[in-house]
Amino acid sequence: MADASRHGPAQDPLASIDWPQAPTIETLGVAIGAMCGLKIVVEHIPSKMRHPEISGLTVVVGTTAHIYYDGGASPLNQMQTVLHEYAHLLHGDVRTSLDATHARTTFDSPVEQRAETTGMRLMDTMLRKHHASDLLDFFAGDGGAEHV
Repeated sequence: MADASRHGPAQDPLASIDWPQAPTIETLGVAIGAMCGLKIVVEHIPSKMRHPEISGLTVVVGTTAHIYYDGGASPLNQMQTVLHEYAHLLHGDVRTSLDATHARTTFDSPVEQRAETTGMRLMDTMLRKHHASDLLDFFAGDGGAEHV
């Protein structure tokens, strides 16, 4: 398993992902987890951990990364929050070598800006790959109308 912290500024972490054929948040999490040597668990922020300024949170305990997101946010914001947290894993901002917590609050630091940019790139790539898979299924006659 590759260590995502090896990615320097010149290396694109998205290029190292073994992309699932029709990526979803779940399947992309499995792929990123495999790269980072982590099991990724994605769930709503527990009520006792909620704070109005936190929309996402990653807690790494041992070899499990718990990624929490605001279940009250719009589906698009929920997706972007999870992808932002995946980006922190890809960039090595949180690692298995130490117990760590990372919260998504504001984007005024370079680390947060980088994670937000990478999260947006993950979303773009994921949606394009998913759409391409739907088109292939459509033209192959697998499911036809429900993909349109």
